[in-house]
Amino acid sequence: MNPWLLTPVEIIYFAGRNMTTQIQRRIQETIEEIVRMDRVEEQLKVTRRELKEAQSEYKYLERNLRRGLKDIERLEGLSTKAIFHKILGNKEKQLEKERQEYLELSLKEEDVNNSIQLLEYEVNLLEAKIGSKNDLLKKLEKLKLEREEEIIKTNPGLRKKLLTISTHLENTFKYKVELNEALEAGEVCLNLMRQIIKHLSKVRNWGSWSGGTSKRGHYGRSMHRQAIDRARNLTYQIKHHLNIFANELNDLGKKIPFVVDTSTFSDFSDFFFNNIITDWILQQQLSGALGSANELTRNLNMYINELKKERDSVDGRIQKYHDQRDQILVS
Repeated sequence: MNPWLLTPVEIIYFAGRNMTTQIQRRIQETIEEIVRMDRVEEQLKVTRRELKEAQSEYKYLERNLRRGLKDIERLEGLSTKAIFHKILGNKEKQLEKERQEYLELSLKEEDVNNSIQLLEYEVNLLEAKIGSKNDLLKKLEKLKLEREEEIIKTNPGLRKKLLTISTHLENTFKYKVELNEALEAGEVCLNLMRQIIKHLSKVRNWGSWSGGTSKRGHYGRSMHRQAIDRARNLTYQIKHHLNIFANELNDLGKKIPFVVDTSTFSDFSDFFFNNIITDWILQQQLSGALGSANELTRNLNMYINELKKERDSVDGRIQKYHDQRDQILVS
């Protein structure tokens, strides 16, 4: 645009708008950094707590595994007559029971160990992201002062109106950043759940292949185990990310215009995480696990869609405040 074709009022307007837009953008970027750092600090607290709990559970499982191994070795060393008099039971049945319990504990220990490795990686990653929050807060205050001086120089009579609009913009933009953080966490959960459902569905579809001694039956059992293993390996990840998403939603609290019940997240984690190993061994409850996974996925989709609607509404409010500000600048 050729500046010589503008009226004096338009020249003042565009010059002022370009200058304030630059400062406002710097303010928004600084606020986004502060909000993100707050989220990182909160996420770090949650992750450290989860890591501590997982480490405690791992020690408990290790003790039980050692005890279970001793029981198996003791049973294997007893004669049939001795074990009959000792426990009034069949040696092979008792051994099979002890071995199955040991297998369950071993798989559970493996899951917890995988969870510990993930959480340790997550802690290191989050610690690296944390910078100096005080420096950011000082930077924001300095930018606000620059913004205020700019408004006063432009038109002292409009100072109060512009500062009010600026405050609304800052608060609304901060709210949008929080919504985006929650959406990002929800999308991670949704992606993991889709993967879990995909693997469990394969197990259900291959059910008729798992029997018999033929090559086809052997192949079916092998594919069955692989799919269950993949679903099982995702369970410790989804538990962690559901906690993150629940914290994001709870942080938004009453700001969002819809009701959130994050107890369904923990209910799923408790049921699915504790029973997927038993499902693998007994192959009796996969339909229940698949049903609970589908239900949680529907809930995740619902919350994500509601968050997107709210973000669209926030974008509308931001545009409204920008329009009000522009009207003042050209008046």
